[in-house]
Amino acid sequence: GGKPSDAECKSFLVDMTHNREYEPLSISKTAEHTRAFLKVQDGCNQFCTYCIIPYARGPIRSKDPKTVIKEITSLVENGYKEIILTGIHTGKYGKDINYTFEQLLKDIIKIKNLYRIRISSIEINELTDPILNLIKDNQVIAKHLHIPLQSGSDKILKLMDRKYDLKFYKDRIEKIRKMIKDVSITTDLIVGFPNEDEKDMEDTLKFLKEIKFTKIHTFPYSKREGTKAASMENQIDETIKRKRVKTVLELSDQLEQDFYQSKLNETEEVIIEQTKDG
Repeated sequence: GGKPSDAECKSFLVDMTHNREYEPLSISKTAEHTRAFLKVQDGCNQFCTYCIIPYARGPIRSKDPKTVIKEITSLVENGYKEIILTGIHTGKYGKDINYTFEQLLKDIIKIKNLYRIRISSIEINELTDPILNLIKDNQVIAKHLHIPLQSGSDKILKLMDRKYDLKFYKDRIEKIRKMIKDVSITTDLIVGFPNEDEKDMEDTLKFLKEIKFTKIHTFPYSKREGTKAASMENQIDETIKRKRVKTVLELSDQLEQDFYQSKLNETEEVIIEQTKDG
């Protein structure tokens, strides 16, 4: 009990960052017996300035691809229609085992009777052209990509130590939309990061509208002791954070409705997740 000392924290962090074993992870199933979440990767080497995960979860570790294929095959045989690939840094899958996420997708789409595979989240700079071509050419891969943005201000992206700028992000999104017809793109966004002023917020809202995300998962910046951002000057007041979150959520609702409207009079294949009253 009680808060650990600085020495204990340091010892824990060093131990975790040297952990290179991939612990077995159970498969999460839904009551409707339709979708299953399969974690294929753990850990992260990215060290964004706001994030404690690289310290708490250690470096990238990937589940053995043969195990992944075996588990998905078993889920499909047991009636699951959609498998969602999850991880802390999914696009970096295989980096530690001389393998790639692209290779994993190529192996997965060969599984007999698999109806749909979905990528839970992937970074913009990891959506390579070969991966985009796989998504474009294979009906089994959902035409939906969750691509974290985190900020629509280049100043804030640099303070976050993200590995792209807005021009790179927008150029890739435009290429994705040219390659994959009717793709749905959702994102994550942090508001109220240290030093984020009203101009940064205006730039973010403008960028969100330009990209036209289907949905924006928005979070107020939360200080994590031990990260670089926690010791930055100009921390933002909680009231301002809540106001900015509300503004982005209102925009997200509008963009989501715009996406639904764009689907009117079209026929789409869906997976029935729940049957009620016939």
